[in-house]
Amino acid sequence: MNKKTFLSLFQSIDEYILANLFEDILLSEEISYPVETNLFFPPNVWKILAQINSFKNLEFKFIGINNESEKRNIIISPKDFNFEEFNPDIIYFKMDCSNKFKTLEHKDFLGTIMSLGLKREAIGDIILKDNIAYSITKKDTFSIIEKELKEINKIKVSVKEIISNEIPPFNFKNISCTVSSIRLDSIVSSCTNLSRNEAVSLIENGQVLINYILIKNKSFVLKEKDIITIKKYGKFLYEEEMGKSKKDKFKILLKKYI
Repeated sequence: MNKKTFLSLFQSIDEYILANLFEDILLSEEISYPVETNLFFPPNVWKILAQINSFKNLEFKFIGINNESEKRNIIISPKDFNFEEFNPDIIYFKMDCSNKFKTLEHKDFLGTIMSLGLKREAIGDIILKDNIAYSITKKDTFSIIEKELKEINKIKVSVKEIISNEIPPFNFKNISCTVSSIRLDSIVSSCTNLSRNEAVSLIENGQVLINYILIKNKSFVLKEKDIITIKKYGKFLYEEEMGKSKKDKFKILLKKYI
């Protein structure tokens, strides 16, 4: 597979990131040894990569914060490589902002990390529980976070490497609501508590992603298990449709990542 064909397989992904991934694939093929990528990729990269059969002599391993993780690091290796003595360059860590006065949100941790000059792709998913954020990254990135991250929203933070067993499960806030349709504008309105017109503005201004792909069509129809990311409002899972109300509206369950 050539580079142009490879890049065409993916949507709404930075071409520079994909080009680096392609170079890592070629390198593993050349040296017949595993190559670890430096970034954590969304499902619309690693799920597609898992289905590609063009690299006949290679296989791909995906490492995230847990089995339900969305953002995953990719290891490219020759098929049937013995991984018994291979230790991935991965660090699980926590950022502890425990205090009695202020509750922090996912965006507080992520925004502060990015203010250190790191890309969003430099770390995996973030799981937040009781003002402690858990995540996964590469060793070099962890060294930067451990050295430079001193406080988040004026709350002192303690950064510590942990083992994977210390990672809690994802937390969700259930949102049950009724909508007139399963169109994107209607769902975004329910997620954000904004009017339909305000939801349309968010969509048309490029602030809404579905399964990490930019969607500007307000009439786009969602399906169960789609992931909706709304800039400044968070990330939501369209869990299921639960029938119709007496007024013939759709009853749905959304889950907000917290």
